[in-house]
Order: sequence, then structure tokens, then C-alpha cells
Amino acid sequence: MNTTVKVFIVLVMIMAMIFAGTAMTTYAYRENWKRRWNDDTTQLAGDLKTATQKLANESFEKAKAQNAVSMLEQQVNQQQADLKKQEATISEKDKDIQNQGLQIAKMQADLAAKDEKIATLSGTLEITRTRNNELQHIASVARAVAHQLNLKLAEVEDDLHNASTALDKAKQDIAEQTKDFNDAKARLALVRDHHPEVFKEINGEPGSHKFLQGVVAAVNVNQAGQQDLIMLTIGKEEAVEEGVEFIIFRGNQYVVKVRAEKVLNDMVACRVIPESWNAKGVKVQINDLAQNRL
Repeated sequence: MNTTVKVFIVLVMIMAMIFAGTAMTTYAYRENWKRRWNDDTTQLAGDLKTATQKLANESFEKAKAQNAVSMLEQQVNQQQADLKKQEATISEKDKDIQNQGLQIAKMQADLAAKDEKIATLSGTLEITRTRNNELQHIASVARAVAHQLNLKLAEVEDDLHNASTALDKAKQDIAEQTKDFNDAKARLALVRDHHPEVFKEINGEPGSHKFLQGVVAAVNVNQAGQQDLIMLTIGKEEAVEEGVEFIIFRGNQYVVKVRAEKVLNDMVACRVIPESWNAKGVKVQINDLAQNRL
């Protein structure tokens, strides 16, 4: 209990005693103070005791109320401090909310940009799929063409092999014909040395005429099925003249005579002399030899 309450209680007691004394004095004058003194004193003492008890209770309740007020003030101060903290926290939360709002707006903008990019990529993907389908179709066509080309290549390789085989055979035939030709030249040389007149008769031309030799490169057959035009591998470079006759033979076998009609740089077109065919019915073949004299 603080000093103020104590002083207040003392003042109340003094005032009560003064009041009681005044009341008793007044009452003594008006009544028979001896008779009523005890009763009044007893009653006053009871009242004073009751008042004192009430005053004490009130003082206690006041002190209790003041303590409660002090505690409430402390609680209020604490709550105000907590409120300030909460306000600071709310302010920070507001700032965080604003930042998060900005981040959300940025994320929404990024999301819209990504959606647009996804739409673009979807269009590109569709174009790519279409192009891929086209390329697959082209690839299938290319594979089919490649298969056909492989088949054609196989055929060409077979033809090349056959041509190579034919070329090898033609080279072998030319070698054999060259050998036969050399043998024929040797025999003709012997005839020319030992029988000049016979040589001149066989040759049919003056011995001083230039010797010409070629190979059959092509044979033309007319509508009647007869060989009429022969191409020889000899031309202006060998000084061939139109009208020169060539004897075509194969090995030691005579075939036919031809006459030069058109002389080119490296070829000569010869017309077959019909009455000069051999008696055995042998026909001209490519790679047969041709000479202007034996």
C-alpha cells in the first residue's frame, strides 16, 4: 500500500472521529446523553468499524485497481510495441507483396513470351514435320531411283564386262591377224624377190604405189540384206584418195574388194564391189583387215 492511500485512510479516520464527536456532542445536548451514549457509541463504533473496513477494502481495491492499471499500461505499452513491430512487419510484407507482384507481372510477361514462342515453335514443328514427310517421300523415291540405278549399273557393269571381253577378243584377233599379215607380207616378199612378174600380177598395181592398210570399223547392210558400205580406219592422214580399191581378208581368207568413195580425216567410206565377193559366201566382219594390195 502506497503513502497516498495511507494518508487518505488517516484523514478519513480523523474526519470520522471529528464527525462522531460532533454528532455525539449534538446528540448529548438533545437527548439524554447518558442513556443513549452507550447505544450510540456502540452503534457508532460498529458504523465506524464498518466504514473503516469498507475504507480499507476500497483502498485495497483501489490499490489492486492501480496495480491492474499499471499492469494494463505495461501490457498496452507492450502491445503498442508489438503493434509497431507488427506494423513494421506488415510494411515489410507489403514491400514483399509489391516485389512479388512485380515478379508475378514479370513472370506473366515471360509466360506470355514463352507461350508466343511455343506457338511459333509449334508452327515451325508443323512445317518441319511437313518438310520431313516430303523429305521421307523424296528419300523413298530416291531409294527407288537408287535401286533402279543400281540395277542399271549392274547391267552397265555386265555390258562393260562383255565389252571388255569382246575388246580382249578383238585385241587377240587383231594380234592374230597382225601375225597372219606379217606372215603374208613375208610370203609376198618371197614372191616379189623370186617371182616379180607373179607379184605384179597379184598386186594389180605398180610396185611403186604407196602401201595402204586399215581395219574394218563398221559394216552397213542395205534393205535387201546385203553388205554395201564398209568403213575403214584410215583416212586423209594416210593420203588415201577416192577410187582406191582395198582387198578385205581375214587371216589367209579373201573376202571382197571395196572402192573408196568418201575420204574423211581418220575414216574412209568404201563401196563394196558386188562382183568381187568370194566364192564361199564369207561376209565382212568388224576388225577384218583391208589393204590396197597384197
